[in-house]
Amino acid sequence: MPTSKSLLLLLLVLSTSHFANAWRDVVMPRPKDTTTTEAPKPWVRTIYDSAKEIVTPTVIAGITFSAEPDKESDPLKPWVSLKKDGSPVTIKPEIKNGRTKNAYPSYSTYFQNVYTTSLTYEDLGKPQNMDPDDIFEKEIFVDDDDTYTSLNPVMRCTPLSYFQKGPAKNILSEPFCSPREKTNLKVDDTYFITWYTKFFTHPVTEQIAEKVRLHFTYVKEDARDKNLHKRNPEKATFFITEWLNNVDGIFPLEVQEAWLQGQAYRAILVTIQPDYINDDEFLPSTADNGLEFIIKLGSKVFKTTKEQLALQDAGIYNDSIYYIILAIPMCVVVTFVGMYFFLYLTKGNRDFSDIKSSVLKSRHRVIGRIKDIKKFRGIKNHKYEELPQFKKVSKQN
Repeated sequence: MPTSKSLLLLLLVLSTSHFANAWRDVVMPRPKDTTTTEAPKPWVRTIYDSAKEIVTPTVIAGITFSAEPDKESDPLKPWVSLKKDGSPVTIKPEIKNGRTKNAYPSYSTYFQNVYTTSLTYEDLGKPQNMDPDDIFEKEIFVDDDDTYTSLNPVMRCTPLSYFQKGPAKNILSEPFCSPREKTNLKVDDTYFITWYTKFFTHPVTEQIAEKVRLHFTYVKEDARDKNLHKRNPEKATFFITEWLNNVDGIFPLEVQEAWLQGQAYRAILVTIQPDYINDDEFLPSTADNGLEFIIKLGSKVFKTTKEQLALQDAGIYNDSIYYIILAIPMCVVVTFVGMYFFLYLTKGNRDFSDIKSSVLKSRHRVIGRIKDIKKFRGIKNHKYEELPQFKKVSKQN
């Protein structure tokens, strides 16, 4: 039999062999991606062939404006688009099957000026199918001056990006492209309001407005105006921007908590005033180019319930619905109490005898003589006579 020493030695060998097979290569930790908060440095460029200019980049909502362009153009360079609420999102183009997917958007001729030039027979090189006395008119498209708009990395607003608004979704959002109507903008976040710059053209001179400014006004929607989108400004406009360059067509809006005035959310109307309209003539509440959206607290501070979301979807953004809910049972109670007091006060002045008699007559109505009924026409009916009386005779008699 094996001794205790041999058993101990066997266990030691097995244990060491087990640990010997449990080793693994050392796994080096992956370096974490690091981000820098260093502001981009200014750079110098030449504009209009000879003028020198120092450009200072600006970072807004993580997007760098007026950044120094790359020395070599890259067709796959990322660009910035906007979500429905106006928040930025970076789009990275890629090539699939020989085609570029998610490429930088094309603006067609929306940011071009068209000119018409007249060419004679000699100017065209004497074409064989043209009369020498004819004049050929040709349209020439020239790009707008992009000296400063090229520094904007966010996609520009054109009528192609308009959306449908209104109760029936049959009204164009011109001149706005973002944010969408009735979208929620959270406090302390930054959203971009974009508009089509050429929308603001003077009706007489046909000159595009050089400067514009945005007006932000509170909008109160009553329950009776639900889904009618009637604008009822509560007070004066609470925020007006400075005069902005209309050619930029973009404004970064950082939602302030003070604008809520202690409420969880507020409906806001934004309108744009061009420089060719005086302050006295511009009324934000009646402007045709207004856009409504909702400002609200963030999800960490305030959580919207399902009932509140249902009310928002129905177009109700204030407490008027609760007054309606309370008013319905109150009306029912008042009606029953009024009916009770009315019956109590008129209990001695009620006479329903004529009603009772009419009901009894309807229940015991005369249907006609029996002999006229078809069922009893063949029966000979005798006159009524007194029935004979039966006299019981006693058995003792």
